[in-house]
Amino acid sequence: MANRGRPRSRSRGRSVSKSRSANKTKTSSPPVKPETIRKSRSLSASRKKVSTDSAFKSHDDPDTPIRASLRLQEKIRKQLEEEVTMVRNRLKTNGNSSTTPPAKQEVTSQHDVIGFGGAVGGAALSVLLPALVYAIVIACDKRNGCVITRLPSFSVDLKDYFDMKVFGVVLSWYLLQVLLALLPVGPQVMGQPLKGGKRLLYRCNGFLALLISILIFAVALHQGAPMDYIHKHWLQFVTASIVYSFVLAVGLYIHALYVPDSELAPEATGSLFNDFFMGRELNPRVGSLDLKFMCELRPGLIGWMLVDWSLCASQYQQSGAVTPALALVTLFQTIYVFDALKHESSILTTMDIITEGFGFMLAFGDLAWVPALYTLQAHFIYNFPELAVSNVYGLVAIGIVKAAGYIIFRGANSQKDVFRNNPNDSSVAHLATIPTSAGKKLLCAGYWGICRRPNYLGDILMATAWSLTCGTTHLLPYFYPIYFFILLVHRQIRDEAYCKQKYGAAWDSYCKKVPYRIIPYVF
Repeated sequence: MANRGRPRSRSRGRSVSKSRSANKTKTSSPPVKPETIRKSRSLSASRKKVSTDSAFKSHDDPDTPIRASLRLQEKIRKQLEEEVTMVRNRLKTNGNSSTTPPAKQEVTSQHDVIGFGGAVGGAALSVLLPALVYAIVIACDKRNGCVITRLPSFSVDLKDYFDMKVFGVVLSWYLLQVLLALLPVGPQVMGQPLKGGKRLLYRCNGFLALLISILIFAVALHQGAPMDYIHKHWLQFVTASIVYSFVLAVGLYIHALYVPDSELAPEATGSLFNDFFMGRELNPRVGSLDLKFMCELRPGLIGWMLVDWSLCASQYQQSGAVTPALALVTLFQTIYVFDALKHESSILTTMDIITEGFGFMLAFGDLAWVPALYTLQAHFIYNFPELAVSNVYGLVAIGIVKAAGYIIFRGANSQKDVFRNNPNDSSVAHLATIPTSAGKKLLCAGYWGICRRPNYLGDILMATAWSLTCGTTHLLPYFYPIYFFILLVHRQIRDEAYCKQKYGAAWDSYCKKVPYRIIPYVF
């Protein structure tokens, strides 16, 4: 209120000064000219205008409550305008789901360029990866001796590759996992925020699906089912899984042509072969069934474990015993599968779910690559038991490698999951972090202060332990850890480019603080 009075007091002061000047003019000054009177009136009006403007401008004084109120109102108005604009854009995007395919997208990020070679790489890998699976499976059978110094001999009889009964068994297995995934039991977990802030709901009942699958296997074993059936028809099982992965990938690509841009994966470019291989749609769903989430762990991982078990059961049926190496590698891989399904919700924070589209790469990997090649060690020991490790000390040493890998793998993943879901949790709240411009924090302590991908390090150690059970006379059983290391290095590079683009200078600071990518003091 004092500020509002200041212009008025100044106006009165000027008025008094003007009155005294007029009295002096009457007594001693000469007559005032008309032009002088007009200028004086004009000046007086101008001063009044200035005085009035000053009165209004006093409201803008930053020291007054009125100014603070006006600034608050302006801030609220701007926030409301931003929210309205955001809602309009979101409605516009969601409404862009016409029956015609969306326009071709351009490669706009560094993440796209790194990928797997774009359209050429996608087309080549869609052919080469199935061929590689066939080559390894055939080379590691009993007839070819699992050697790499000579080309394996291939059968030219199509019956050795195709069997309709096997196709039916594999399809029944997939349908069983779909039905188990749709059971309305198990916790429902919210996924990570997607483009536009959207979050999807996931039914996590994978561990129940694992237990039911084990029960079905136990019933088949109890009923006297021939446990060597899978091994005898293994090449036909591999063919069926490859064919079904192609069928799924084609269906996924066609479906993705008719979804709005907001549901596309970051690596979708509009190129046929790139999008077919990398996946055009991020989270394809059929009703409540998330196809990528279901395929990630269930048909391939559970199937991998049961193939191992069938080899153990077959060996026991034939010889009355199971070799220690086969029993150990089966135990190792069973623990891995149990852990994955027990912590099924953990994959919701992984790159596969958050950023990877669902195309041939993941479909083939989940349905064909995992059961065909992750069982390589068990098949090798089954075919060549005399070459496997049988020394107790050697087996104990392998067990230590496996245990170290598992501790690092599970500890790093659990720490990451807790931090992403609740950074204020007591188990991670004390760990050092780096703030980012995106509003998130980068964890740079605990397991994630050892290297940038400690979970990859644990995975590599476990994979090495599996292959060590096969002895050291043959290289082919070590294909999995070698390939896995190359895959994880490539994935780490892609993830690094994505994080650099997203977090900018904060990511540079993180890399300086944690200089090693996967293997401390090595890489």
